[in-house]
Amino acid sequence: MRYSRIAKVAVLLPALAMAFGCTDLALEPHASVSNEAYFKSIGDFEAAIVGVYNAMQSSSWYGRSLPLMSDIMGEDVKQNGSANRYQEFADFEGQVVTGHGYETSLWTNVYDAVNMLNMMLNAEFDASAGVKTEYDQIIGEAHAMRALAYFDLVRMYAQHYTFTADASHPGVPLVLESDITLLPARNSVKEVYDQVINDLTTGISMMTQTRDGPYMMTKEGAQALLSRVYLYKEDWTNAAAMADAVINSGKFSLVQGDAYVNQFVAGGSSEAIFEVQNTATDNFGSDALGGMYRASGYGDYLPAKDLLDLIDPNDIRMGMFVFDPKLTGIYASMRVNKWPTGASTDNIPVIRLSEVYLNRAEARAELGQDAGAQSDLNTIRQRGLATAAPVTATGQALLAQIEIERRIELGYEGHRIHDLMRHKEDIVRVDNTGDVAFMAYPCQFCILPIPQPETDTNPNITQNPGY
Repeated sequence: MRYSRIAKVAVLLPALAMAFGCTDLALEPHASVSNEAYFKSIGDFEAAIVGVYNAMQSSSWYGRSLPLMSDIMGEDVKQNGSANRYQEFADFEGQVVTGHGYETSLWTNVYDAVNMLNMMLNAEFDASAGVKTEYDQIIGEAHAMRALAYFDLVRMYAQHYTFTADASHPGVPLVLESDITLLPARNSVKEVYDQVINDLTTGISMMTQTRDGPYMMTKEGAQALLSRVYLYKEDWTNAAAMADAVINSGKFSLVQGDAYVNQFVAGGSSEAIFEVQNTATDNFGSDALGGMYRASGYGDYLPAKDLLDLIDPNDIRMGMFVFDPKLTGIYASMRVNKWPTGASTDNIPVIRLSEVYLNRAEARAELGQDAGAQSDLNTIRQRGLATAAPVTATGQALLAQIEIERRIELGYEGHRIHDLMRHKEDIVRVDNTGDVAFMAYPCQFCILPIPQPETDTNPNITQNPGY
């Protein structure tokens, strides 16, 4: 029997779950093991969800590939002359399916996590009164994490929601049960978004605890992510409402001054809503996200000068860059310093309060609520530079300023290519270093290919155009 790459990971989950620390998991043959054999106690659910959080640390997901591939396809990153890691994405090479396999490892890692989450969500478990609140919290986290996983997949491997009028274009396969016989076809982008929204909404209704600060999913974390999902969907009213819920919760505040630059080193800042925690034990060295930017690592990628030119020299966000006198000529003299240790000891943001403010600003501006949008934009802009002039723009000019602020504030966190595509804008690289300087919208190479191991083994799945 031919198993798709998605289906094959289900066979591997018994060993994966055992590695997560679940007990009494080897009671049935691996290929036929039931969810009930895995999940016999609340501790088994606790261990499994921790395993999913650990998976996010991987260099194949938030540890490097997801934010880095998103950024190098955009316009704010340029290659060092000796760069070769991920180069095919900066160069928009259609033959990427035979390249380094980064798109395959991201796909596999995320679907591994989805399968573990499916096993948790499909397990029949009767929680006693003493553990019911904790069980509901963990299951709520599992719903929200499955939503995040599918949202990451659909924005990386499929065109944005409004690419077609009804979002009927191909998304990614929705697999909600572990079944090794499946050879799933791609669901539409609309179907994937509907599932993401359903899972986030369900998770919000179940979560009542904060178990480990911003390092585990919470009700507010799911609401923040839902504000992003609705924004990408252009459901402005719901995007603003979810942002309202997070901001008005009073649980988060923007960091100020020197704390801004250090927030990802120290971790768990007052504006961290959900982030990937890394410690010295998790250290990937130069293979971590920071290692791709720092001279002490591979130093493959540099900040584009036209982005640096958007930032006032006195803005605290200039602290996210460091001067390197060795860089001359066509290279800017700065390096990205957002993850200054250059290793996996820096935390990686999934979503933070500043994005939620900017989500609400954009939603409000699209709804014609210019005063509210100006207020949100001022909050972020004047946090960076207290003397920045208050925003007075309205209409399309206001939306353009919000987009610039997103580019500055969320730079190198994996947002720019998705903002460009959902706004249906061309990619213009002002100071490129040999890669493609211009890519017109619509952009077929601004999403990843469906991995070749999947298309080779699954006759029901279609490849993205151009690959």
